[in-house]
Formats: sequence, C-alpha cells, structure tokens
Amino acid sequence: MPTLRRADRRATPPTRAVEDHTPPLWRAVPRLIVAHPRWGLTGAALFALAVVCGATGVATGALWGEVAAALQAGETPWTAAAALTAVLLSFPLWIALAFRTYSLWWTAVALRMRLAVLRGRIQPRRPARTPAGEVVARALDSERMIIYLDNWVDLTMAALIVVLAGVTAGDARAALVIAGMLALCTAAAVVGAPFVGRAGRAAADARARFGAELASALDAVRTVKLAAATDAVRGHLAAVDRTRVRAIIREQRLQTLFEGIPGVLAQAGIVLTWALHLVGAWDLATALLVSTVLAGTGYFGQVGATVVTEAPATRRWFADIGALAAPADPTRLPAGVDLWAGTAPAPEPAAPVPFTRLACEKLAAVHDDGTIGVEGVDLEIGAGELVLLTGEVGSGKSSLLGALAGIVTAEGVIRWNGEPVTETDLRPGRVAYVAQVPRMLSGTVAENIALGRPPTGLDEVVEAARLTHDLAVVGGPDTAVGHRGVRLSGGQVQRLAMARALATGAPLVLADDVSSALDARTELELWSALRERGTAVLGASTTRVALERADRVVVLEAGRIADEGPWAELAARWSHLAG
Repeated sequence: MPTLRRADRRATPPTRAVEDHTPPLWRAVPRLIVAHPRWGLTGAALFALAVVCGATGVATGALWGEVAAALQAGETPWTAAAALTAVLLSFPLWIALAFRTYSLWWTAVALRMRLAVLRGRIQPRRPARTPAGEVVARALDSERMIIYLDNWVDLTMAALIVVLAGVTAGDARAALVIAGMLALCTAAAVVGAPFVGRAGRAAADARARFGAELASALDAVRTVKLAAATDAVRGHLAAVDRTRVRAIIREQRLQTLFEGIPGVLAQAGIVLTWALHLVGAWDLATALLVSTVLAGTGYFGQVGATVVTEAPATRRWFADIGALAAPADPTRLPAGVDLWAGTAPAPEPAAPVPFTRLACEKLAAVHDDGTIGVEGVDLEIGAGELVLLTGEVGSGKSSLLGALAGIVTAEGVIRWNGEPVTETDLRPGRVAYVAQVPRMLSGTVAENIALGRPPTGLDEVVEAARLTHDLAVVGGPDTAVGHRGVRLSGGQVQRLAMARALATGAPLVLADDVSSALDARTELELWSALRERGTAVLGASTTRVALERADRVVVLEAGRIADEGPWAELAARWSHLAG
C-alpha cells in the first residue's frame, strides 16, 4: 500500500460549536425599529405627522375637499381655508424635525450592528477565517438593513394613511381604492422579487469580494512593488471592480423597473377616482381627498414593492452579519454601551492564572480544510522552562503552537495544572502567542506593545525582549513604527512582538520561530533574558544557539514527535536540522 503524503492526510473539517443568538429577520425588524425609541419612534411619529399634513396628505386632501365643496355651494370657507394654510405651512417644520431626529436612529442602528461585528471578531474564541476586507465590506453594507427597516416604517405609515382616509371620508370605498393600489404594487413586487433578490445577492457578494481583494493587495504592497507586478495587480483589481460595478448596475436597473410600477398604478388610481365621481359613486370632497392621497402614495407603493424585493438580499446579508457577530445578537447593544455619549465599560482585565504545568495528551491539530497538522502528541512544559520544537518545514511546529493558542482546532486533551481545558480557554490570561510573521499596527512602539492596556512595566518587557538599545537609537518608545512596522527591521519586529507577548503577563509564551531574523549574539541574549525572567516558553526554532539554550528540544517529523531531550543528547542524530 502506498504511503499517503502528509498533505493528503485529512480529517473531517472541524465544526465550530458556537451558539448563534441571531434572531430571524422577521423578529429583528421590529426589534431594531424600536431599538432607540427616543430617535426612531419619535422621528417616525414626526414623519407620519408630516405625511398627513403634507401637500398630498389626508388632512390636506380633506380640507381641499371641504373648501371645494363649500365654494361649489356658493359659500366662503374661511375656517377650512385657514386650517388648510396652517397645515401646509407647518409641513416644513415637521419634516425638518423628523429628519433631525430620525437620522440619529439611522446612525445608531448602523453603529449597533457594526459594533456587534467588531465584538464578534475579537472575542476569545476562534472565528471562521473570513478575510478582513470582506468583514469590513459586509459591515459597511449595513445601509441595506437600515433602508429595509425604514421601508417597514413607511409601510406602517401607508397603512395609517389608508385607515385615516377611510375614516375621514366616511366611506370605506375610499380606503379600498388606496389599499387596492398598494396591494397591486406589492403583487407586482412579488413577481420581481426573485430577479431583484438574485441581483442584490450578487451585488453584495461582488462588493465583499472587491473589499477582500483590495485588502489583500494593500497587505502585499511591498511584495508587489519588488516583483514589479503593480500593473498586473491593478489590472486584476480593475477586473474585479468592473464585476462589482456591473452587479450593482444590474441590481439598480431591476429595482428601478419594479419600483416604477407603483407610479403608474397611482395615476391609474387617480383616473379611477374621478371616474367614480363622474358616475355619482361619491361626492366632490371625497374625490379630492382620495385623488390627493393617491398622488402621494406612489412612493408608498414603491415601499411596499421594495419590502418584498429586498427581503431575500437583506435576509442573506443579515445572516452573514450574524455569523460574523456570533455568538452575540447583532440587534442588541452590550451592557453599559452608550452610543450617544460614545462611552462603554472598560474591558475586564484577564485575571492572572497560576501556572505550574501544561500537559498535552494525544493532541491533534486540525486545520479548517481538514488537514491534520500534528497528531498523537504527548508533551509537557513546566513553569520557567524553555522547550523548543524543531523539525523540517511542514513537520507541524506551527500547527502545534497554533492549536495551543486556539488558532487551530485542537483534538485530544490539554491540561492546565492538571485540569482539562479547551484550546480557546488558554487565551487570554494563560498564554501569549507570537506569530511567525508578527503583525504591527501603524502606531508607536509603545502602542504596539500595550495594545490599549495600561502601559505598566514597559521598560521591563522592552529590556527582556532586548529592544532597549534599538529604542535608544531610534528615539524611544513613542517612535512611530511606520505603516504596519515598515520602519522596523525583521529582527526588531520579532522582538517587538515578544515584548507585546510579555506585556500581557501570561505565564506561558508560545513563540513561533521568533529569532529567525536575529544575529547569534542578539538571539543568545534574548533566550537568556527570557530564562532570567522565569517565563515559560514553548517555541519553534531551527537555530543551534537557541536549541542549545533550551531545557528540552522536541523533534517533530511528519506531524508526530520523533525524539525529545536536551540538544546535547539529540545533536548527534538531528544536527542536520540546526542552522
């Protein structure tokens, strides 16, 4: 039987048992509409008042009918005319107050959902590997949901107008004509919903793809320039952008087509209204009331259509946002958050956890695609120990560290001081992780170390990471590192990442080959400083000076432990692994 290559050894892709509290769309709509009643319900009430008192409102139509009927009877309707004047002049006031109030609700709902996505991505759990550009694109597409909510508010106003028109006219037929026009608009929307829904989903996906591609290109900008591939990358982005633009144009065209039907139906309703008056079905006042209201309900007919046509795309977007925000409910604010004041409770600091020993039993690391990085690993590390993993490229060093850091799914048993824990329980507070290629923020050295925490003990961790001399040369901890650390050398980035890990106060540091860019002297000083500090380190390295300083070296081969012990005992068999 042929031996399978390690890349072919796959398990069933792991599923994330993350409880999702995202409500269905039909429940999320009313919840978000009343989420900020001070702005949302008050603004909606002001809009309703402005609609009723506008040029095509029920009150305006009724007063027009009363004035016309009085004039037809040879009377002088001073009272009705004065009331009509007051109603029309009050419209700008109500509409201005409505926009001023309602816009605050609009902004608050957008911030609420975007905050949910942000929280979902930074929770101490392992979320799905969604590109950052796609996350941003979907979060910024929250306007889709808010417009959908606004359409439901407008549809409620349309129902109010129908009722008021029937009551004011004293004739149910008036309400039936207006309601019938709205129902026909909705029926037309039902026909167009599948077409507009597919176009909306395609447009949302195209926007997300462009965001992901653009973020990827910017992330690799130095590599692109060094490879002289700028034109090729720009051409690729242009092609992706053309797809995005075409998808958006198609969506807008279909929306315009089906949203234009209500305007035609409104005009047909006005013709029907006056036809009923001419045949004596109702009087002049009723005809003026109904035709006035119909002239303004074309917009509400479009809203009724939009509620139907936009439902599929909105439901799809809301499901995507719910997955990004999980396990939190994207419709609810965290306790203590005040969007108006811009305040939120400070995060609870991770309590220090005593550490004596970490033990792994039959540990396997399974990547998102099902690839097994390591399996059957039995490993222990005690307080203050320096244990280094070594092996050829692809032997599983990064996979094992990633499993303990909660980045890769861990199967098996992990014990902290003898008590079983999950891989995501290890962070924060218990372990700190230093990636093979550390990420830097576009800020200062101090900001990159503290990451928002109080900058206590900064000098100590800088010294332990052997950065003191470097900072003295460049200007101190307040020196800007440039865009994502572009002003730092590879070795400085690695040591800065180590200082960041030490600043967390975690008793165990997982370091994935953090000395590859260091010279022998600096590397020796770094490992000596960590030993003096008493921090337990489980790292990966292939440099001889590091392996010689370790308490134990664990040799990985094809995802399994092949040997273990002090390097002095292993060197005769594995010296070819040390550079």
